[in-house]
Amino acid sequence: MNKNYQEGRNRLLLILCILLFILFGALLFWSRSSNAADAARLQELAAREDQKDQAEEQDASEEARPEETVEEETEENQEQASTGQQNSENEDQESAAEETATAPTLAKGIVCWGDDLINGEESATHSYRAVLQNLLNDSGYNLTVIDKTLQGAGTLSMMTMAGVPQEEVQSYITAHQEAAQGQELPVTETGIRDLTPEQTQRNDLEYVPVIFMGYYGGWNHDPAELARQQEAILNTFPQQEQYIIAGTFPLDGSVDSATLDSVMSEKWGEHYISMASITSNPASTYEGQADLAAAILQKMKDLGYLA
Repeated sequence: MNKNYQEGRNRLLLILCILLFILFGALLFWSRSSNAADAARLQELAAREDQKDQAEEQDASEEARPEETVEEETEENQEQASTGQQNSENEDQESAAEETATAPTLAKGIVCWGDDLINGEESATHSYRAVLQNLLNDSGYNLTVIDKTLQGAGTLSMMTMAGVPQEEVQSYITAHQEAAQGQELPVTETGIRDLTPEQTQRNDLEYVPVIFMGYYGGWNHDPAELARQQEAILNTFPQQEQYIIAGTFPLDGSVDSATLDSVMSEKWGEHYISMASITSNPASTYEGQADLAAAILQKMKDLGYLA
């Protein structure tokens, strides 16, 4: 009986062991399944979080991009505006430079070369240069009129005073003597006046020259030669753009006004003033000198030498 009891107990223990083994296996399987489910759930949650973060980053990037675009467009517009302004300033400067280059420089003063037809002390009051100075003052122009005229002298003396090369002056004398063929010539056709250092000093090179000469001779009664002598004096100035030439028939009447004016007008154009066209008064009178002074002032305005 004890033997049967012992065998029954062993069988019961075996059955319990088997049941415990089965229970342990079931628990182990359940645990693995639970862990796998938890892992899957955690992966799913992590994936959702990643998607959420990526969506937020994308939204933030899209929001920042228009701001960057606006900033870039603003900077580009500013650069374009700055470039446009700089181009405009450069164009204005170039335009101003061109206008400056083409605009005539205003006169510093006036210098009268040639004849003084009002001899003596009255010249200081009634010569055209004296009247011109008064007209400038009355008109508000702060300009000085320099006197480079000679009383009763010929054009050869005037060229010498201006510094025209002596060989050039001598060539005129020689030509006059040859043309005379031994006949006696007026002193102004071959003679040169003795000049003082003060008279030959050039303090007028920056002034506008007014050349009015030929009344007493020195040009062999040839208006073309007189024009060449006028040009010789004009060429002693560093600039030959601003000048005025005035003319009247000579004292001896060897050339009439129409002949003289025809040659002078062709040579000098708008720079020429004909005494015959501006006044009926003789050039050697006070009235004629005053008319010449007024014409010179107007001519300087017309040519743009005065503001």
